Amino acid sequence: MEKLKKTWENNRVLIVLGVIVLTCIIVMSCVMVKYFFGGSTSSYGDRLDDIADLPYKDEDKETLKEAIKQQEIVSDVDIKAIGKIIYIRILFNEKANIDSAKQVAATSLENIAKEYQEKYDIQFTIVQESAPEIAGFTIMGAKNINRQNLVWNNNTPEKTE
Repeated sequence: MEKLKKTWENNRVLIVLGVIVLTCIIVMSCVMVKYFFGGSTSSYGDRLDDIADLPYKDEDKETLKEAIKQQEIVSDVDIKAIGKIIYIRILFNEKANIDSAKQVAATSLENIAKEYQEKYDIQFTIVQESAPEIAGFTIMGAKNINRQNLVWNNNTPEKTE
């Protein structure tokens, strides 16, 4: 006991600092393990928790697809819901022009339920393949949950000669 008292008196500053360092290392290790290895197994983390009770159903996809295909200038429609984004790809025939294609996409928003528009971002890709008599186009449009209208981006490749 005498030996412990003497060691404590001679080295108490080092012992207290050692305990503090050891405590800090243990706390940092716990935090690092929780940060890097804990949490969700989903690649999205907890970002999709608010749509867990409102998945975009196949019936709604088919209803939207049929509504868009009723337009005579539409050739094909593909709809996918990945994460919090609904991707809609519309292929137009040779009768379409850019303005009419944008109008079809904009009016198709009316066929998407309001609760989906409040939880999901919506992305349109409208495409018309080029042919000898038509130039074709590729345009992307997006509507996020905070906006009421579509924002368009022209991605039509330009031909260089």
